[in-house]
Amino acid sequence: MKLFKIIIMIFTMVISSSLFASDLGIGIAGWYADWEMYNPDNPNNKITKMNSAFYIGPSIAYQFAEKWSTTLVTLFTPSPYKMTNDSGETTEITRYDADVALNYQLVRYLKFFVGGKYLGFTYNDGKHHGAGPGGGIGLTIPIVNNFYFLGNASGLYLWGSHKDNSGTKDFTEYGYNAAAQLAFYAASAGLTTSIGYRYQFIKSKYNTDDPYGKKDEHTFKGFTVLIVKSFHWE
Repeated sequence: MKLFKIIIMIFTMVISSSLFASDLGIGIAGWYADWEMYNPDNPNNKITKMNSAFYIGPSIAYQFAEKWSTTLVTLFTPSPYKMTNDSGETTEITRYDADVALNYQLVRYLKFFVGGKYLGFTYNDGKHHGAGPGGGIGLTIPIVNNFYFLGNASGLYLWGSHKDNSGTKDFTEYGYNAAAQLAFYAASAGLTTSIGYRYQFIKSKYNTDDPYGKKDEHTFKGFTVLIVKSFHWE
């Protein structure tokens, strides 16, 4: 968590100290994603599937130099996921997903980015939180007029802790994200609207003696939407 807070501080300092002509984009992001959990060590119920939930949250993009920019996106599920066990009991799970990144435009259509990733979820008396570095590549390809194809792929590695009724255990996680979007830029309004699809895979390894709780895998996938208002000043 400390790493993610440090990166947020750097993001804020970059915005407040820029001396260049700059562009600021402020918007709202959404993701309607299902959730599948896989536990290879569980002999009875290896796969748990949950119906889709809607994530929503702010999106901020700030270009402070010709080739450099920062982005921040934070999402959570205001209506929780619902997981039902074999006994018919339902657990409500609220999930969080946040990214902060420093981007470098290598060529016109290609960028690289590095930054921090936070993932977590809470339920009843339990919580699962992790943070760490991430990085990847992004594409912006003009199609026709003001329509663009946006694509990105990234990897992540997280450290965190998981707490439930059986106690607290540390974990490490690694995985990747892949997303594609079709965007339209309305120049007169300075407004960008995009729709697309995102896939996220996370593999967790826990520091525990429980033979059924040493590792699991999480897959999230679903449609995305993003609306951003752009501002420019000298």
